[in-house]
Amino acid sequence: MSQTQFLLFLISIIPLANCLLIKVFEGSQALVNLVSKSLPILFFMNLVGLLSADNASLLFFESSKIFSFGFSIDKMALIFLFLLNLIWVVFSFYSDRFLSLSESENSGEFKLFFALIVAVVSLILISRNLLTILFFYNALLFLCYFFAVKFLYKEKSKLNYFLTFLLYLEAVFLFFAAVLTYKFAGKIDFISEIAIAETLDKSKQIAMLALYLGSLFFLFLTPSYLLYRKINFDSLEIYAMFFLGTAFSSLYIFIKILIFIFGFTAFSEIISEIGFSYFEWIFLFNLLISSFLLLFSKNLKSVFFYLFFNQFIFTLFAIFIFAAFDGRRVLLPLISFSLSITLIFLCLSNFILYLSKAEFKSLKSLFYDLKITSSLLIFAILNLSGIVPALGMFEKFFIIKVLFQKELFLSGVIFILNTITLVAFACKMIYSLLARVENKRSSKDLGLIKTIDYDSNLMLTALVVALIIFLLPIAFQLKNSLFVL
Repeated sequence: MSQTQFLLFLISIIPLANCLLIKVFEGSQALVNLVSKSLPILFFMNLVGLLSADNASLLFFESSKIFSFGFSIDKMALIFLFLLNLIWVVFSFYSDRFLSLSESENSGEFKLFFALIVAVVSLILISRNLLTILFFYNALLFLCYFFAVKFLYKEKSKLNYFLTFLLYLEAVFLFFAAVLTYKFAGKIDFISEIAIAETLDKSKQIAMLALYLGSLFFLFLTPSYLLYRKINFDSLEIYAMFFLGTAFSSLYIFIKILIFIFGFTAFSEIISEIGFSYFEWIFLFNLLISSFLLLFSKNLKSVFFYLFFNQFIFTLFAIFIFAAFDGRRVLLPLISFSLSITLIFLCLSNFILYLSKAEFKSLKSLFYDLKITSSLLIFAILNLSGIVPALGMFEKFFIIKVLFQKELFLSGVIFILNTITLVAFACKMIYSLLARVENKRSSKDLGLIKTIDYDSNLMLTALVVALIIFLLPIAFQLKNSLFVL
């Protein structure tokens, strides 16, 4: 085993060791905190050691071309491993303090659940082929289902079975897509220099793409149905289950499939054959519904869910745009989405924590007291809309460039709708935070505000994410290969 393969092996087991140690030390909060904060740093050190590696691969067994199990790492996987590592570190520090202040009864179980999600997602990122990804993705869906049943639904009902059906239907579509890929191309690995489907005829390519898109379609259905049920999720649960557990991993898998299975040239030709306007109307319809729900929602917890769902749709739209017309930038939407949603999660969770404990439960005039959190939230939303000079504007610039070059009118409408929605949402939040009220907050509320806004764990994590969002475009200018495949 070479040094690179050993580092790849460590990358695969460190998150799993984190889960095991959290469970072993569950009786000692101090040891759990030590493990959950030190292992992400160890994970980062191993990632740095892989920076000079060129497509490292580790094969455990191979009985045939399709039945093999192993890991591999390329530039794309490495970028998203660093992103996952950042989320892991930020969430570990933030959630520890958040759960302590909120006096959560299930803090130990939630930390273990989050550690398991990180472990499985990391294995998805380094999976060598489609079947390995499918195996770990099914494990991830099982975790999400278990979490939903244990924390969100306290008794058995038809909804439990329907949720299971929706979660696994996505995996079924992905499985049949993998089988069809092997049948047509004779291989399903991610270490080939030439995209698997590029040599196939258009009818076979379209059939394969339909199955891959089918898995994403049922990813839409799960949060849509839960949204329709109006379940009042906590922000931590939304972030862990819906963002990291489904959206992040599913979009990564989809991008991986676009690159290694189809290739951007073949994908662009398929989209032209089907008609890009067909996909544009689907995105526009979903974006309209999610925008309406976001702007007219009055509950802060549901606002975060609607915002996540709205931006998931736009991120998928942006991935389609780049994959079809500018493949080099296809990673940018998922990176921007992940960092922006993380920062908004941190800020809104601070507000939720305050409102759950305060005597005067109102956002009005809160900007004047909760200055750091309020400023970061406004920055995060404006970054999403592309108004402030940060990662969001950088992403929107390249989207606008493609829209003008390809004269995509309907896509322009989608882009404008997304911008208007985010600006309107930002104005709504700013108005609430700046509005003056006659009632003065009690000394208890002011003490709580000070505890939240000046807490090192709660605020340094948000400030670090905000700084990265601001500096990444500068890093791109200095190193032109960042975000570019």
